[in-house]
Amino acid sequence: MIAESLKSRPRVGKILVVVGETNVNFEELNEIFPATDKIRVVTTLQAAIDLTTASSDDTIFVAPYHTENITAAATVALNKAGVSIIGLGHGTSRPTFTWTTAIAASWDVSAADCWIENFLFDLTGFDAVTAGFNITAANCTFKNNEFIVADGGGQAALAILTTAAASGLRLEGNKFFGTTNAGTAAAVRIVGGSKHYIRDNLFIGAYTTSLGAIDNATTEASQIFVGYNVIQNRTASSTKAMVFVSTSTGFIVNNHMQILSGDDPITGAAMSWGGINTFAAAIATTVIAGRTQQN
Repeated sequence: MIAESLKSRPRVGKILVVVGETNVNFEELNEIFPATDKIRVVTTLQAAIDLTTASSDDTIFVAPYHTENITAAATVALNKAGVSIIGLGHGTSRPTFTWTTAIAASWDVSAADCWIENFLFDLTGFDAVTAGFNITAANCTFKNNEFIVADGGGQAALAILTTAAASGLRLEGNKFFGTTNAGTAAAVRIVGGSKHYIRDNLFIGAYTTSLGAIDNATTEASQIFVGYNVIQNRTASSTKAMVFVSTSTGFIVNNHMQILSGDDPITGAAMSWGGINTFAAAIATTVIAGRTQQN
């Protein structure tokens, strides 16, 4: 799997492999990857991050079935620019991170140009987690990850929260799942910044009736692209799938949405629309094409 990833995108930096000591392949991996300045096997993700060098195209591979808990604020602190973190495996064999212990438990990204791909993130291990990920640096990418945002035992308020310094957030091919249990405000909250790219994601959850899965709050954002996503707001009488500050600008194209009340699933007075954005206002009803709200 590592060889396939390196073949698909050659890398020039260090290679770190994260695998627990209890893994049946731990000793063999240490033999295959003897410790050098360019390659190392470690047992936790943070240990791997700490060994990387900023802006050097370093890559961390996390072994299938690897598990870690996020127990406090910044349990994982991704603070080295240009680091890629790639999970190996598929389905339930993907590396899993579970949020536990405290509402402030978080994975923080404070360095630019980082990449996070192919993980399972379970935010339900402790109820009312404030934000699973805090993004405070530019050009952070999440690709092909699965987020469990709510179940009967716990509901995170947000999966991802940005600041105005986090321009260029890229969300592509991710899945955000939540039950109908109340407690999740939105899957993603964007606070300012520019050039955000949100494409080909699936959002199914019980979001705040007036917010939806994507919430641009407090501070306007510019040059946003939101396209080809599927969004279902499962909260009774929900009226929104996505909401933007009235002065935020960008392009919304070919999204498919389910709300449970009203006929205006998008709020954003300065946003532009293209293609066909469709929605239904009740379960198992006719889809309405092209209606949006600019307010």
